[in-house]
Amino acid sequence: MSTTHEREAHADGNSVHTLLSLTSPAQTLSTSATLAMNEEVAKRRAAGRETIHLGFGEAAFPLHPLLKAALAEAATSTSYAPVFGIPALRQAIAAYLTRTREVSYCADQIVVGPGSKALLFALVQILEGDILLPIPSWVSYAPIAHLGNRRVIGVQTEPDDHHRLTPQVLSQAMTQARQDGADPRILLVNTPSNPTGSMFDLPDVEALARWAREAGVTLISDEIYAELAHGWREHISPARFYPEGCIVTGGLSKAFSAGGWRLGYAALPSTTAGNKAMSALRSLASEIWSAAATPIQEAALAAFLPNSSVEHYVQCSALVHGYVARQLYDALTQLGIPCPRPAGGFYLYPDFSPWKTALLQRGIKTSQELAHYLLEEWDIATLPGSAFNEEPLTLHLRLATSLLCEPEHVTSQEEREAELWHVLNQAEALQSPGGKGHLFPMLGHAKARWAEVIHDLETRRMSH
Repeated sequence: MSTTHEREAHADGNSVHTLLSLTSPAQTLSTSATLAMNEEVAKRRAAGRETIHLGFGEAAFPLHPLLKAALAEAATSTSYAPVFGIPALRQAIAAYLTRTREVSYCADQIVVGPGSKALLFALVQILEGDILLPIPSWVSYAPIAHLGNRRVIGVQTEPDDHHRLTPQVLSQAMTQARQDGADPRILLVNTPSNPTGSMFDLPDVEALARWAREAGVTLISDEIYAELAHGWREHISPARFYPEGCIVTGGLSKAFSAGGWRLGYAALPSTTAGNKAMSALRSLASEIWSAAATPIQEAALAAFLPNSSVEHYVQCSALVHGYVARQLYDALTQLGIPCPRPAGGFYLYPDFSPWKTALLQRGIKTSQELAHYLLEEWDIATLPGSAFNEEPLTLHLRLATSLLCEPEHVTSQEEREAELWHVLNQAEALQSPGGKGHLFPMLGHAKARWAEVIHDLETRRMSH
């Protein structure tokens, strides 16, 4: 008779197995730090504790009306879509990438999936080799690699120069990895970057592509923030210089403010090896997610087909996100906090090591402890650098600025959307001098709170 005990004997009595045994990767897997923090802030706010939310990078502008109408029209499309996506959407994405990345793509190179995260996971499953990963890097890359039983080889970027990734450090990491018995064959980059907000410039992209080609490394370029460049540095895809060995991923979540739609894409090379990878990816996708949701795919056409209104919406989103990130960046640097200048997306990556001694007085030695202290004592939600593969003693934090666009004291979803549309309509005016603080009350609160934090740390440092 079966029991609720953890161990169960086979009928022949020869062996015993632990019930619900976990694989080695699953035993060390944690919930995504970003999602966990977002849920924690929601609980705090539900309990009446107002929190400045810099812990979650969600583009929260209202959906463009054309996408909204397209989804309503597609609501009755309940049949399974093809594994790789509906043909019209694959064609639209290929044309979109050809227009925006200066690389020629066709529909046969495009895979549509339920978010770019799922596609990145699938790519790691089918591609051979261990993974070179810049440090710092997005919280999910390393877990995705570990779930595929791949070793992660950290490659340190240069924080004093917009977190550059140079051929020299890549070659050093490659050599050391091989000496340690690893087999690095994949380099995974994210530009603009989560967590730093930095972007590779043209010479660095060319050098990166040249290095990958000479090293025989597959380059996966996660370009989910590509459309949200702030304007002072152009987004350039490595695929422009390495089309035969570069896979580009992206989706709807950031530029189109549709994270909950869970629609992403991957563009693979048009080569014999690329075609084999497409075939393997089709097989894997067919066994895991079957197809992305058909209504979402049909509605997504409105995002990728040429349309001046949608393109203007994306441009305005980029301007607003850039303005808010720059405003908080200016406030932090004026407080003496070292921080790379953001070039795209909606992230800042400040360094609190100047207050190491003052923090030690509070028993704070790691970025995790610093993030916990700021949440509990100052009601500021951030993420620690250790979540992004930094050494724990490195006192970096990631700040997400996207939710500082949210209005204050609204009582309905309709009022919230109206306020956010007003912000978007003011996007171009943000580039001219003049006070715009009334548009972003949450930004004002964040600036004031950080000033209080630094004043407290300075007081402690001076008294030490």
